[in-house]
Amino acid sequence: MADQLHTHHRQRVLERFRRFGLAAFADHEVLELLLFFAIPRADTNGTAHRLLERFGSLHAVLEAPAAQLQQVEGIGPRAADLLTLCFALVSRYQMDVDRMEQYSEPLNNAERIGAYFIPQLQTEREEVLLAAYLDGAGRVIKCEEVARGGRSHVQVDPYKIASGALFCQAAGVAIAHNHPNGAARPSEQDLRVTAELESALRGLGIELVDHCIVARDKFCSVKRIRAAQQYIPITRR
Repeated sequence: MADQLHTHHRQRVLERFRRFGLAAFADHEVLELLLFFAIPRADTNGTAHRLLERFGSLHAVLEAPAAQLQQVEGIGPRAADLLTLCFALVSRYQMDVDRMEQYSEPLNNAERIGAYFIPQLQTEREEVLLAAYLDGAGRVIKCEEVARGGRSHVQVDPYKIASGALFCQAAGVAIAHNHPNGAARPSEQDLRVTAELESALRGLGIELVDHCIVARDKFCSVKRIRAAQQYIPITRR
């Protein structure tokens, strides 16, 4: 009977979270909910109150070392690990947000796209393909490494890039790869792959904003080359 009561109570708490989020929860209820995932059957409400009494606030609980957390009745190694993981995750989240905000300007022209990709590719000794998924304003939603090859070739998988764009609900994609031992100039294969990817994305209603090729501190825009039918190296200043 006690197990059934705990189960029904947990279901109600979880349903309240799904409907209203944490805004509908007091601090002890936030801890109670969190501890559901580390303490399978026991009543975590009392443990949550004891944590707040011991440390004084929600943030102090999350910042507390695992050894101190385990001094509280009801907190074992698994629960302590979960609480410290949550704090570490918040820190990691903020670091990631800060990193992305460094590139808050929209990638809506060749110079900005080149400036975005050069620092990520100029020291690579192998060819690496990156894809930046963009929102409707050209801001980066996510940037990921799509492929890594040898010193003179990297395989482009249009399906993988299209899948990544759909997953991010992106409006556009900017891709880039490097020529470690070459010039910032597209090969015939680069031009062909660009056209194939552009066609695949267009069929999904997604724009291929540009394909950037990086060689040390220089880059070229395949889109610009195709439009002007000439190559002009651009040196980042």
